[in-house]
Amino acid sequence: MADVRKYQTNEVLNKVLNTGEDALNVDIDNVTLTTEGGDVAIDVALDKANDSVTIYANTAADGSGTSTVPLVDAAGHTQVDIVSSALPSGGATAANQSTIIGHVDGVETLLGTIDSDTNAIKTAVELLDNAVDGNYLNVNANIAGTDFVGGAGAVAAGVQRVTLASDDPAVTDLAAIEVLLTGMDADTDAIKTDIAALEVLSTAANVDLAAIEVATEASQAALEKMLYGTALAVTAVHGGSDHSLGATYEAFYIGVGGDISLDCATSGANIVFKNVASGQILPVRATVVNATNTTATNIVALKA
Repeated sequence: MADVRKYQTNEVLNKVLNTGEDALNVDIDNVTLTTEGGDVAIDVALDKANDSVTIYANTAADGSGTSTVPLVDAAGHTQVDIVSSALPSGGATAANQSTIIGHVDGVETLLGTIDSDTNAIKTAVELLDNAVDGNYLNVNANIAGTDFVGGAGAVAAGVQRVTLASDDPAVTDLAAIEVLLTGMDADTDAIKTDIAALEVLSTAANVDLAAIEVATEASQAALEKMLYGTALAVTAVHGGSDHSLGATYEAFYIGVGGDISLDCATSGANIVFKNVASGQILPVRATVVNATNTTATNIVALKA
């Protein structure tokens, strides 16, 4: 009888023990395992398709808080609620980083432009350096697309010249000088003729009184050109219109100095004589005193 019970007991133990006969073979379904004191190590083989395990996390670091179930999303990622801001004030948020990236991109663009500009400056400086010859700067001077011609030369596109404005005092003075020289040329021709006649008379053995008289008359006529017997006060100019003298007058007395514009007898219309002094006689042959450009007053036209 004792052997039968022993056998039965061994049969029960074989069913309860696992293959290695070092632990109980137990089917656990909704079992809560409570331990007293020491730790219990349990190895559990789970079937992922059929088994599930609930894991709890404590809300206090020392284990005294409430045990709660951590949240996971559909992909199994743990969800974390941030109770307080994770960043300090002024932290590198995504917006701040986007702003910084924008500034960096702008700086990169500016540096590219600066690099291009500095290359252009470098080229310009190199050209200037090549143009420097000792203490001198080599320059190719150009007039309207034509290079200067070195040294003097005839009038041409590349010959350097000085151009005076048409109203420059030097231009008007040259015109007046031209008129004066024309008159002087005529006078010297007459004097030359008279001198020739005097030379013939002085070398002749017999002095021809008639010839002397003729020469004297000619000399007197030439002298009379410098003495004026006719005068005309020029007043209409100051009323705003030109004064046509009606004849050729050979000189002009300037009572109050200034500019006087004349139409000369031979050539030259509206020739301005600048800054004629008060009390000066201007020995110019003219037919009209122009109102435009005339500032002198008390003008008297003179002729023989």
